Amino acid sequence: MSTAQVTIKDLARQLNISVSTVSRALRNAPDINPGTKNAVLKLAAELSYEPNVMAQGLVKKKTKIIGVVVPAIHSNYFSDALSGMTEVANAYDYHLMFCQSNEDAGQEIRSIKKLLACHVDGLLISVSKDTKNTAEFEKVKQLGVPVVMFDRTLPDFTCSKVIVDEYEGAFKAVEHLIRKGCKRIAHLAGPVNASVSANRMKGYIDALAKYGLPVNDKLILRCNAFEEDALPAIKKIIASRPMPDGIFFINDLSAISAIQYMQKKGINVPGDIKVAGFNDDPVSAVIQPSLTTVMQPSYEVGKLAIGILIDAILKPESPEQTISLRTKLVIRDSTK
Repeated sequence: MSTAQVTIKDLARQLNISVSTVSRALRNAPDINPGTKNAVLKLAAELSYEPNVMAQGLVKKKTKIIGVVVPAIHSNYFSDALSGMTEVANAYDYHLMFCQSNEDAGQEIRSIKKLLACHVDGLLISVSKDTKNTAEFEKVKQLGVPVVMFDRTLPDFTCSKVIVDEYEGAFKAVEHLIRKGCKRIAHLAGPVNASVSANRMKGYIDALAKYGLPVNDKLILRCNAFEEDALPAIKKIIASRPMPDGIFFINDLSAISAIQYMQKKGINVPGDIKVAGFNDDPVSAVIQPSLTTVMQPSYEVGKLAIGILIDAILKPESPEQTISLRTKLVIRDSTK
């Protein structure tokens, strides 16, 4: 008999006792005969019986399952955040169900519906770049399922949120470029609807304003698909005249693509153009020249987000809160 086929009914049938007796034995009820309990536990071990968490959860009205939806699991940022969530989930005996929206609002909605069909106790989500409508999230709240948004959030949806101070990180990166002598700084920005793009853009603009540098719209290019659109944007920025002497990128992978392209074109980084990224992906430390970037505490974001969600599950009256974590500028060779 395979593990997937073994149920409480199977154990009861083989031992010729009732299902309720097997159930009491498995949960170590005080009114169960010790001999019967030992027989049940021995057979359960022999048949590799595993309790059906979903079925138990439906009976108890709690599944101990938390749904998680992220734009891209392969992203270093989100994989680190998921690791932080997993650590806390294990400590509190919760199970995680991961879904990937692939930056698509429609897929995000379908993922949420699938998770709700599995009776998750709570939902953790970082919204896709295309997500604007809060209707689906309002439905989740109406069902009594607590929601915590992390990293990418919707300003019009009220829930607990764990974010990184994107504005501060962008401001520090652009300020660093200015202090290194850059006066014509370009920005390769992200999708217009993404909260992270707006916050990093504001940091870029305010840093220029602080030091009396003009905002040149021709030096701001958006990448709707992040890395996929980066190379054409990089080519356009490099072709502008006069050429920029500094570039602040929405993320590290775009910055790395730019460095590789400029090297092919004989443009020296940091001699001709200084480059700063955002995220502190592992590859940013090993590329030549190594990349100056903004480090985000993604692991801590994941731990905090799921901690707040578990509190909301256990104490539904818990107040909603927004926690913002600080960034750190990591200075490397691309700006020296």
